[in-house]
Amino acid sequence: MFFDPKFEDITMDTQTIHCNVKLSKFNGRFRLAQIWLDQEFVKKMEPVVPKKTGHLLTTIKTQNFGKRGSGEIVTTALRYGRRLYPGINPRTGLPFHWTNPMTQPRWGTYTYNMYKGDFNRGIKHILLKGKYPDA
Repeated sequence: MFFDPKFEDITMDTQTIHCNVKLSKFNGRFRLAQIWLDQEFVKKMEPVVPKKTGHLLTTIKTQNFGKRGSGEIVTTALRYGRRLYPGINPRTGLPFHWTNPMTQPRWGTYTYNMYKGDFNRGIKHILLKGKYPDA
């Protein structure tokens, strides 16, 4: 057994390693990081959500505001939002013609793939420094 200041204790035998990590040093930073991530994801997703009337986006933002900090992100609110999400009209089998030229099919997946590096850097910044990254 050896001691490292980042860990409470580490024990090893020939087949396993057991480690108890001191998460208390983060003092609520996990919660802060989760709230930031939830809000940042919705902010980055906003430009690529279909916006013919704006009702879908408003509903998505409202539902996500109530869930911030939970790690759950609503990407398809309302029945027609779920129908629009794949980007293919189920009746015709053809792609939708979006009124917003920035709209992407599967806008939640698109947002994650486009910004996952930014999300990871932001979370790391919060965990290490205890404050939101500068915009």
